[in-house]
Amino acid sequence: MKKTLLFVALLLPMLAQALPFVPTTSPQTEPIHWYYLKTGGRFVYAHESDEADIAASTSSQENDAYYWCFVGDATNGYRIYNRATKQYLYAGEFFGDYNDPAIDKVETRDNSSFYIYAMFNSGTLKNYLCYRAGSGFYTTMGKDSYFTVTEAFVQESPYSSLPYITIDQFDEYCRVTATGTGEVHLYINDVEVENPHNIMRTYEDQYCVASATNQDPGKQMVGTSTGFTVPKLEGSGPNPNPTFTRYDADGVGYAFEYGGAGQNGCDAIATLDNNANTYFQTSPDQCYVVMQASEPVAVKQYSLVTGIDALYVYEWMIRSWKLEGSNDLQNWTVIDTQKDYPMTLVDLTEVVIPVNDSRKFRYFRFTCTEGVYDYVRLSEIWINEQNHGQWTQFDSKVSTCGAEGERYLKCSECNAKKVELIPADGNHSFYNGVCTQCGIKQGETRLIYNSQRAIHYVKAKHAYLKSNGYWPDAPEGWNTIGFDDSEWLDLPMGTANPGHTDGPRYQLRYNSFWFGEYNCYWMRFPVILTEIANDATFTFNCVHDDNIVVYVNGQTEIYKEGWCETPYGSTFANTHESYSIPASAFHRGKNVVAVYIEQNWGGAYFDCELIASGATAGDLILGDVNGDGTVNVTDITTLVNMILGTVTKDETLADVDGDGRVNVSDVTALINLILGIH
Repeated sequence: MKKTLLFVALLLPMLAQALPFVPTTSPQTEPIHWYYLKTGGRFVYAHESDEADIAASTSSQENDAYYWCFVGDATNGYRIYNRATKQYLYAGEFFGDYNDPAIDKVETRDNSSFYIYAMFNSGTLKNYLCYRAGSGFYTTMGKDSYFTVTEAFVQESPYSSLPYITIDQFDEYCRVTATGTGEVHLYINDVEVENPHNIMRTYEDQYCVASATNQDPGKQMVGTSTGFTVPKLEGSGPNPNPTFTRYDADGVGYAFEYGGAGQNGCDAIATLDNNANTYFQTSPDQCYVVMQASEPVAVKQYSLVTGIDALYVYEWMIRSWKLEGSNDLQNWTVIDTQKDYPMTLVDLTEVVIPVNDSRKFRYFRFTCTEGVYDYVRLSEIWINEQNHGQWTQFDSKVSTCGAEGERYLKCSECNAKKVELIPADGNHSFYNGVCTQCGIKQGETRLIYNSQRAIHYVKAKHAYLKSNGYWPDAPEGWNTIGFDDSEWLDLPMGTANPGHTDGPRYQLRYNSFWFGEYNCYWMRFPVILTEIANDATFTFNCVHDDNIVVYVNGQTEIYKEGWCETPYGSTFANTHESYSIPASAFHRGKNVVAVYIEQNWGGAYFDCELIASGATAGDLILGDVNGDGTVNVTDITTLVNMILGTVTKDETLADVDGDGRVNVSDVTALINLILGIH
């Protein structure tokens, strides 16, 4: 019966660290623990040609040539056996005779990878293993080369008390009933199977189950199996003996209840094992996880942790989802939904989504509603604040005059990563009137930062081309100051399709959802100006693919069709397009620079900056009409007197609704501001 592997670490007397695999007694003795092997990020498979013993591929396959097991024991060492060739991999060659005087030894590199070398009885070591990397040549692997292990499955004999039944035969032979109290009854040929609930709750069976609803096990099957598995019924009640695998900062425990069918041994339970190095890999329609809390809890926030190799398998990034709560595993209430969320393309990185919901639930269901392509990879799902261990810095980037620095940290317990910002130091180094660090001229101010110089988020909305070649209508008033963008995405700049091979691929730090053609973004950048000189100048620099329109306070200032041609590997500084925007387009107080970008063919990218000379940016206390540093009812009186002309005050502070005028509509806006309505 094909089952998902429960990872078990074996300690060898000869090794200081645990082996990253479970040994197999022999290729003919079950259970046989099969694995994928990876080296250099590529999956190793047995190659039967004369050119190479093994080859490497960028993707895994459900193919016997990709399945390996480790035969041996701690005393005699281990050899790697291939399921397709029925031969051992040994010092770069296959040997069919296990009684050879030489044996393979394994030495761990870390918790998930190892070196392999051949030791002859004479004590001679051969620290190499050959493989073909797909480009027609051999690679010699010495002490600095290593394999990583990816769990595939465990094959073992079916339960002796149960017949061998495939999913296709389920309707004919099996019947399952369930009660709301958690009782599950399994009948095979009308004979009840003893304790099916306990069988179903084992790790081996939990993740390759058939799923049924309405007590009808034949209608909504999940996954397939070469053998019989016990169904998990929706509404069959909670696990009476949950194993809480992680706890939040308030001490609430969370246990895996059930989830969708995983692929290649990367199952749903990995999202709750408190280890970011493992991940749940599946199709978007199978990406769901149900968990049980140790007590009813209100969701203050929840976190998702990106999968390993997030940048290089960006097409497996989760895109849209919903989080639901329940107190009976049957009636579900939506807690939060996200659409086109800009997940960061950094591996093992925690992304926190605030909720602050007051309703308490005992069970939670996380469901992917949309992926980028055909697969989804997700490391962890954490409800409320994760109780991390010690954070250790593993890399950093220094701050400069024009950009924040970054400190990269990793949790010692769960391997999740996070980034701490180091404020820009502001110390320009001018030479001939130009800063040698950030390129800004003396007397200029950067109002909008491009992403190579600072972390910068904008409000954005994403949409696709409608049918029959029509683009979607822009949200009404989206490019004006008073537009409510609170429900829009917080999109990190600059945006770029990470698979893009032309243009500033490596200069643009963050991903967008331009994973395909014919879609668009509306973006909004707030700019607050405290002073504007008569001779002030504003320069807008950008790179874009494809069409772009730029507005300032609702008025069109820039229109350009086609993409900005940017040579591969170029930097922002020498590839951008530069446009002048008249100072009359701006006013003191809040301004909004709005950008519409339309992607209609090929790659996709966008980044921009706004540089001003003779203008000063700052922070204004909106609604502080009398200028006393607070916003309260006395400001209403001052504002009314300003409109009546009995007092004179700074109109920048009085334009509460940001429409560029001071009138009666500002009184309503100020009242709402004080009441907390806006």
